[in-house]
Amino acid sequence: MNSLTLLYIEDDQDIQTIYSNYLQEFITTLYCAKDGEEGYERYLETKPDIILLDINMPKLDGLSLAKKIRQIDKKVKIIITTSYAEQDKLLEAIELYLIKYILKPIEPEILKEALNRAIEEIHQEHSGEETLFLLDKEVTWDTKVEKVLKEGTEIKLTKNERRLLSLLSTDKNRVFTFFEIFDYISHHDFDKEYDANQIRALVKLIRKKIPKEAILNVYGEGYRFNPLN
Repeated sequence: MNSLTLLYIEDDQDIQTIYSNYLQEFITTLYCAKDGEEGYERYLETKPDIILLDINMPKLDGLSLAKKIRQIDKKVKIIITTSYAEQDKLLEAIELYLIKYILKPIEPEILKEALNRAIEEIHQEHSGEETLFLLDKEVTWDTKVEKVLKEGTEIKLTKNERRLLSLLSTDKNRVFTFFEIFDYISHHDFDKEYDANQIRALVKLIRKKIPKEAILNVYGEGYRFNPLN
């Protein structure tokens, strides 16, 4: 791995400015957001390796945001900060597979320890991570470049078709619900009403371009990625 990216979500701009300089000593690219809603948007846009966020934020609190992200991403490393040592929030946070739960004011050494742990886990995971999936003997899906190739020739996908495959291939053992897929694909369009038939139509279209069996329909629930490997 040549670079790491981190998304820092903090509504106190003074605190964010202070720690942004410190964070850049550990990662290559830093993204920032000022509240939970903007943080989710930035997450979807940038797909960072690490997320550092505060629990107490406007619009969407940190725990709710972490839960939302965990629904579609089990791998991103999350570090949570808070000003309050509230037992119920701590117990809830434990279930989110966090790197660390840090109390404010943040001590640099504790933050450094959390970042180093996150970086170490990322390196271990990437050393054996699958990025190329066989959809059949001739067709592959490359998650790094988000391209479907048939015997080396790219099969053109629409933005939503690409996003659909990107989401499903994050966990080939999991069934993604219609709503999870809709929420992931339509995150920029807040006024768009949920409709499971839109997801069915999208899957029908992409199945015309890739092997049909690469996306399995789980009746009444949603879809699961089904590569050969």
